[in-house]
Amino acid sequence: MRNFACSSSSSKASPRAEPPIIPISVGAMASDENPSFNKDSVPAPTTEGRLGGRGPGLERVGRGSKGSFPVGCLSHRGTVLRRAVGTIGTATIACALLASLCSVGALAALTVTWTTAADFEGGTLYGLDASSSPGQLRLATVAPSPWVKHPLNPILGPGSGWEADWVDSPSVLYEGGVYKMWYQGCIGARCDIGYATSPDGLNWTRSPSNPVLLANASGWDQTLGNPTVVHDGTGYHMWYAGNGPLAIQIGYATSPDGVVWTKVGSGPNFMGHQSWDSGATSTPFVLKVGATFVLYFSGHPGNFAYSIGRATSSDGVNWTEDLANPLMAPQGGWEESRIHPTWVAPAGSGFEMYYTGGYNAPQIGRAASVDGWNWTRDDANPVLALGTPGTWDQAGVAVAKVVTIGATTRLYYGGESWPGNWRIGVADYSPGTSSTRYRPTGYFLSQVVDSGFRNTTWNSIDWSGSFSGATGIAVSIRVGDTPVPDPSWSNGPVLTAPGSSILQLSGRFAQVGAGLVTQNDSVTPVLDQITVTYSPPGTGSQSVSDLGILGWIVLAIVVPLAVGLMLILLLVARRRPAGVPTPPQAFLRCLACGAANPTYNRFCTNCGRPIGGPPR
Repeated sequence: MRNFACSSSSSKASPRAEPPIIPISVGAMASDENPSFNKDSVPAPTTEGRLGGRGPGLERVGRGSKGSFPVGCLSHRGTVLRRAVGTIGTATIACALLASLCSVGALAALTVTWTTAADFEGGTLYGLDASSSPGQLRLATVAPSPWVKHPLNPILGPGSGWEADWVDSPSVLYEGGVYKMWYQGCIGARCDIGYATSPDGLNWTRSPSNPVLLANASGWDQTLGNPTVVHDGTGYHMWYAGNGPLAIQIGYATSPDGVVWTKVGSGPNFMGHQSWDSGATSTPFVLKVGATFVLYFSGHPGNFAYSIGRATSSDGVNWTEDLANPLMAPQGGWEESRIHPTWVAPAGSGFEMYYTGGYNAPQIGRAASVDGWNWTRDDANPVLALGTPGTWDQAGVAVAKVVTIGATTRLYYGGESWPGNWRIGVADYSPGTSSTRYRPTGYFLSQVVDSGFRNTTWNSIDWSGSFSGATGIAVSIRVGDTPVPDPSWSNGPVLTAPGSSILQLSGRFAQVGAGLVTQNDSVTPVLDQITVTYSPPGTGSQSVSDLGILGWIVLAIVVPLAVGLMLILLLVARRRPAGVPTPPQAFLRCLACGAANPTYNRFCTNCGRPIGGPPR
């Protein structure tokens, strides 16, 4: 259940790790918020670009602590990306002028620049292409998705009463010429399970018996979601995720007809007892292999970083966890810190899995296995990405279930618009009909730059490039006195708009990182250049008395101008019309770790814990 299946709180939340360098959580980036200074993004080419660089390996970079690039610099829906420049007032510019003058060493500063393919490929590239358009760094292309979203989407929206807020997490069977769907319906913080049927898989009729499985307001499962249904010779079996005082755990119910359900037992059917899943278990998917029930599920140890595990049972009640668990762990990027299995089935000589990755902007990935234990991700992941801005699934796609009838294969899934109206849609398997796509995220990590001197002052960092309202770029720097980055290094600011930032960081070594992101896989942001200026000891520490004649002339001209600008700002602020409201706070502080998050993030970008906001 994407809504609460990733949180041990009672609020609803989606299955939503963070990338290793500059974490990016992308939701819907509205096109009408495109900053005026942005150039057009580059459309996807018709041929697949080459991924340059030395491959991944970014996991070595820490997360959120001193010595690692800051988390959360590119946030959900791209607000930080698009509005950062708008928050820099004239007073800040004036202060920056004063600061730069007082650091006269900048006049004698040295520079290091990354702008050619060789520059970028000299570092580490993941998900980026530096060679198809030399001198520009852009997202790499991937093979087209075989899934095409249906034009009638969404095929099931919120109903009335118990499901008035949203519907989600479909589980679909095709029996006797009828499509049968069990799904999650929610109002407020409570979710129950409903049932609907369809003759064509597109037009659905809700059961008059809805909801067919109720949450227990005083039990362990006070809200329900993520149903998975198996029909065998003994009847219908449903496993579901329940949230309550025991955190999220997995329950079990049976039915003779798929409509009238009876819960089995008074507590959870399955709870994790290994170190990696002792905090919670969620998103069950069960298939029957011979006489054995096989359960794939997600779990975490208490840190909300969900991995995927497996268990088996002869009766669907008593389960044995695999000693090889967890089978898959999140890898950052679009998966952030959470992955959840939602559909597994035999395929050819092995197995195929569809899973949900991410939490602030969930998307759907695919993996394959020859034995059901060892899984290989699809190079084209995510195979079902967010919808384009303004569409019904622009903020999240999750909980895929695949159904094949004859020559027709369909993928049912939940889609989220903003501000969180989950509905159910479908995509048709139609390989070869989609265009080449850009990867959703990519990262660049430069080689370590050695200034040759301790106490070197790193004066400024500047970057240039272009992006649209559906894409974004963030650039940052870290410095230290050890040749290999470690926790003693210090982080510089995160720049999400082209331009320069004053640093005044001290250390012998420096390293630059950049993250590129797109919410629309047909366009990519473009990074043209990163430049860093620095002053070795003796050139960057002159006092005002060492300015010289030219320095004093510049100081005499610019300082009055800067002070004048500040005074004008004060006068304008005091004359603000009475009816003009003060802009609202743009961030919420996470109570668990203290990190700042955009107000519409439902989970902390740093630690992954719930931070409130609109219910999901």
